Amino acid sequence: MRARRLLAALLVSSAALSTACKPPKYIKYSSEAGDFTAEVPWGWSVYLDRQGDDYYNYTFVGPFDADFHRGVPTLQVRWYGKNRVRTLPDGTIEAYASPQDFIARTLRDVYGPGRVFQVEPQRVEVSNWEATHFVVVAPMDAPPGLRFGLSEERGTGKNFVVRQHAYVVLPMDSGFYVLIYPATRAGFDKYKERLNTLVNTFRTLKDGPGGPAIR
Repeated sequence: MRARRLLAALLVSSAALSTACKPPKYIKYSSEAGDFTAEVPWGWSVYLDRQGDDYYNYTFVGPFDADFHRGVPTLQVRWYGKNRVRTLPDGTIEAYASPQDFIARTLRDVYGPGRVFQVEPQRVEVSNWEATHFVVVAPMDAPPGLRFGLSEERGTGKNFVVRQHAYVVLPMDSGFYVLIYPATRAGFDKYKERLNTLVNTFRTLKDGPGGPAIR
């Protein structure tokens, strides 16, 4: 399913605030399936890529910032159904047996042996559930045509991207949520507070988009 732009939840309050001098910093956001709520940055656009109840990815997109990959900061909320197969844009498929499987394969396949931890994997509490938080730093070659989020290697003039990505992986019975802040080393601190707010206000209402309500 192609990504869809979901602005309704962010625009609902705009009329009520049209006469106010200053908009709020955050707004409460409810997922399309009613499985979670969280406070997200006011005015950021929202895009949803969903494959039934097996997988979805919400991407909250902020204002232009040249320190970020592709020129924009983002926050993501993903759902992975346990052992559910999903199709990637290139036609390949993936499935994860557990949160630990996701973490291990992401570190291996996305970041490779050159990665280092800015924050080692640690236990945190999210929505009264035990989650795993870590921040990984890893360089990658700059894709052709990329203009933003670049660092230059001294002595060679070669451009590359220093990824500094924060993850919170939250296990559920039928799958798991992943909250992601895919920043660069140069831009990470600029929107770290937005990530902290997303994590601290994240509330699970159901066991995934197709699961039962949580009592």
